Amino acid sequence: MSQVYTVPKDKVCEVWEEASSLLNIAFLNDDNLDYGLEYLKEELVSGRQHLFLVVNNKEIVGAYTVELIDYTNHRVALTTCMGGKKVFSKNTVQQYEDWARLQGVTKIRAYAKEAQARLFRLKLGLQPVTSVVEKNL
Repeated sequence: MSQVYTVPKDKVCEVWEEASSLLNIAFLNDDNLDYGLEYLKEELVSGRQHLFLVVNNKEIVGAYTVELIDYTNHRVALTTCMGGKKVFSKNTVQQYEDWARLQGVTKIRAYAKEAQARLFRLKLGLQPVTSVVEKNL
């Protein structure tokens, strides 16, 4: 059974090589990036985002990052990057949701392309609430 571990910000550098190889897949598959791995690492080391490792039989099989955003009416856990296999199962989703509740989170959110949105719908139960469109200038 897979376990989800949060990595304290002062331990990110110790697991970064392995975690970044999983997270890098998300960056390689997207040609319209607002930032890259080094920016993400800085966000994690500074504590502005959180690193989660999914471990199965003492092997890191997945990683994802989350930013907590405070709004007037909600505290949102925004998934910012994800990579690996079997990141979200019923068990790992429950662990993530339990962690989020302990942080005072009232909504879990992710920005995703349509194929990714289907995965989030199936695995996390996230429902589409809006579409984000943009243009680079």
